[in-house]
Amino acid sequence: MGPKKILTKIATSPKILSQIDLIKRAMRGDEIANKEVVRRLSSYMNTEEKNGKEGQSHE
Repeated sequence: MGPKKILTKIATSPKILSQIDLIKRAMRGDEIANKEVVRRLSSYMNTEEKNGKEGQSHE
């Protein structure tokens, strides 16, 4: 039998908790929350594409 695992409490930041709540509301059918999730994902994807193109142009 292996060593026992020790449980530690981890504090979750308010920002992450609000994002989880937003996703839960969107999954339940809240249109405003759904639009906000799509907006944030689109913003994230645009930033990733921009960073990828900049990284390639410097090489």
